[in-house]
Amino acid sequence: MSGDDWPTPMPRPGDDDDAGAEASVFAVFAPPETEIHGAPAGAGDPGPEPEADEPAATATPRDADDPVETGARGAQPAAAGLSVRSGPPVTPTANPPVGGVVDAGGADRGVRHRRRISPLRWASAALLGVWLVAMPLTSSVTELRQNTQIIVMVLAVLGVNVATGYGGMISLGHGVFVAVGAFAAAYALDDLALPWAVSILAGAAFAGLVGALVGLPALRIKGIHLALVTLGLAIVFQPLAKRVPAFSGGVSGRAVGAELVPPSWFGTTRWAEGLYRYLICLAVVGLAMWVTYNVINSRPGRAMRAVRDNDTAAAVHGVNLVASRVNTFAVSASLAGLAGALGIILVPFTSQESFPFQESLVLYATAVLGGLGSLWGSVLGVAIREVFSRIGELLGGVSGLGPLGEFLRLLDEEQFVFGMLLVALTFVFPRGLIGLFNRRRGLPVSPSSQDRT
Repeated sequence: MSGDDWPTPMPRPGDDDDAGAEASVFAVFAPPETEIHGAPAGAGDPGPEPEADEPAATATPRDADDPVETGARGAQPAAAGLSVRSGPPVTPTANPPVGGVVDAGGADRGVRHRRRISPLRWASAALLGVWLVAMPLTSSVTELRQNTQIIVMVLAVLGVNVATGYGGMISLGHGVFVAVGAFAAAYALDDLALPWAVSILAGAAFAGLVGALVGLPALRIKGIHLALVTLGLAIVFQPLAKRVPAFSGGVSGRAVGAELVPPSWFGTTRWAEGLYRYLICLAVVGLAMWVTYNVINSRPGRAMRAVRDNDTAAAVHGVNLVASRVNTFAVSASLAGLAGALGIILVPFTSQESFPFQESLVLYATAVLGGLGSLWGSVLGVAIREVFSRIGELLGGVSGLGPLGEFLRLLDEEQFVFGMLLVALTFVFPRGLIGLFNRRRGLPVSPSSQDRT
C-alpha cells in the first residue's frame, strides 16, 4: 500500500448523515504500514481463492449518505489493522470496481449501495420545500423580512454547531462574530464603497479572522474554561464596541447608506424588493451549508472530529492540533459573520445594542436543541424555536380561562417559551431533535454524543 493508499475513514456515530458507522475517524490518519492479518498490506501473493463451499465475509457497508472514495484507491477497510476474518493476507487490487469492497478471500465484488432516506426525512424535506416556496407568496413585506431573518439565523447556529458539535469546543460567544460580520460589512459598504457581494464576503472573512484569534486560547484550555472565555468575550463586546465609533458607530449604531436595488425587470414594489432579498439570502444560506458539508467531510474536517474525540490520540496520528483548532474556530466564526453580513441586506442598520451576551447563549441553546454534530440539526433547532414561539403567541391571546389564562399569557413571551422548550426537549431528546430521525432509522446512539449534548 503506497503512502497515498490510507484507509478511508468512517466517521463516528452522531455525526451528520453517517450515524451508525462503527469505525474510528482516526483511521484516516493511520500510517501506510497498516497490517491486515499480521502481514504488511500489499506484501506477498494474494493467496489462494476461497473454497466454493466456504462463505466469503464482506466488510460492513458504509452508510449511504457517507461519501465513499473510489477509483485508484477503492473502498478500503475503515480502521487500521482491521481483521475481517482469519485467513491468508489480503492484497487489494489496483483498480477495484466502483463501490467495490474487499472480501475475506481477496476477491473484489462490485456492490452499489442505494441511498437510504427514511419517510420521515422525505416528509420533512418536502414540508420545508413547500414552506420556502409558499411563504414569500403569502407574506406581507414585514413578515417576509422577519421570515428571511429566521433563515439567516440558521448560519449563526451552524457556526456554533461547527465549533461545538464537530470541533468539541464549547463556544458561548458566537453572537460576537455575528456582530463583527455585520459591522465589517457595513464598513466595507459605506467607508470603502465596495459592492454588496464583496462586502458580504468581507464581513464573513473578517469575522473568521477574529475567530481564529479567539481560537488561540483553545490551544491551552478547553471544556468549561474555554466556555467561560468565550462568554467573557460576549460580555465585554458591548462596552468595547461603544469605544470604536469609526467601526461600530458608537452608542448610536451604524446606518448603511448603500441600497440594494433589484433589477428593473424584477419589480419596483416593496414586496418585490423583499422577495429579491429573500432569494439572495436563501441562495447564500444554501451555498454555505453545502460548502460546510464538504469541509466537514474533507480531511481537515476528519481531523477536526478526531481532535474532538481525543486530542492526544489525534496528535499521535499526526494531526496538527494548533491548525485544527484555529481552523475550526475560523470556519465557525465565518459562518456566524456571514449571518451578520446578510442581516445588513434585510435591515440596513446595526448597533451593539442588538447583540447582547444573552444572544450568544440563545444561539448555543438552539444548536443543542436541534442536535450537535449535524448540519440539519441547526435547521431543526431554529425551526422548532420559531414554531413554538408562534404557538405561544396564539395560546397567549386566549382569554376567559381564569388561572389557566394567566399561565397561558406567559406563552406570549418568546424567552419563556424557548426556555421551557429547552428544558422539556432536553429530557425527551438528549441528542437533540436530530436524534428522532436517527432513532426512526434504527441507528445506534453514541454515548459520547450524549455527553456532548
